[in-house]
Amino acid sequence: MPNANTNTQPGSQARVLVVTGISGSGRSTCLRALEDMGWYCVDNLPAALVPALVDTLAERLDAVPVAVGIDIRAGGFLGDLDHSLRALATMGVPSELLFLDCADDVLVRRFAETRRKHPIWEAGTITEAIRQERAVMLEVRERTTLVIDTSDMNIHQLKRQVQRLFDVEGSADLRMMVAVESFGFKHGMPRDADYVFDVRYVDNPYFVPDLSPLSGRDPAVAQFVMERGGREALDRMMYLLNFALPQHAQEGRALVTVALGCTGGQHRSVALAEAIGEEVRKLRLGRVSVTHRDARLPDQTLLNMEA
Repeated sequence: MPNANTNTQPGSQARVLVVTGISGSGRSTCLRALEDMGWYCVDNLPAALVPALVDTLAERLDAVPVAVGIDIRAGGFLGDLDHSLRALATMGVPSELLFLDCADDVLVRRFAETRRKHPIWEAGTITEAIRQERAVMLEVRERTTLVIDTSDMNIHQLKRQVQRLFDVEGSADLRMMVAVESFGFKHGMPRDADYVFDVRYVDNPYFVPDLSPLSGRDPAVAQFVMERGGREALDRMMYLLNFALPQHAQEGRALVTVALGCTGGQHRSVALAEAIGEEVRKLRLGRVSVTHRDARLPDQTLLNMEA
């Protein structure tokens, strides 16, 4: 096990990411996405061996970010993980812990569709195995500053989220990412939002014939929204976020999700999500992504912030 006398020098390894979470929540998909982006990825590595792996790679690779997939099958998981993260800190290697989670009913469906065996299933039902795993992994999840809930994501959506968070160009940048998302309440609320704002009280462009077929990203719709209650809504929301987001950055949060909802997710929430994204960008806390879950749009917007 490497110690303070290791030959690894601070900065010789750009980044180490430990990917863990609930079985079936997308660890393999996450690692494949990272590998496609230039990360050196290893799956199913015992937690105790992470510092040795990093020490070995530091002698052979020049500042290549490393991602290690670890699941509940690793013996002595929690104690070994704590020891390894402390060892990396002693080595001067920055590390992060990514926890992938998913709703139980979605996990049951995924295991049924893939016909895969749950890693700790011996007898009983899949639901019981998931419950046992959650009990073991609870402490790890509670200490993790970066949690991705994949319940409502398909493989491609998870890959895009990983790309936003861990792009190679910014791989040495451990600053926070703020994900701003619009949605429609009639399609259900996002599962993983840290802040949810209901903007249905703003006048609705849907009832204006010329504006109804457009989205909230159209300048005419955005102007209507801002003039009919949106400006005050934006000011009130930013009053909270201007205070809260720097606090989250100070505590080391890697991802904060801000969700804005209107009825259908086409006009008001879209326009205000775009405006929130621009305002949060001015805080210069890290990167900002703006996505629109339920809007009919040709593309999505990713806003990169300056240092």
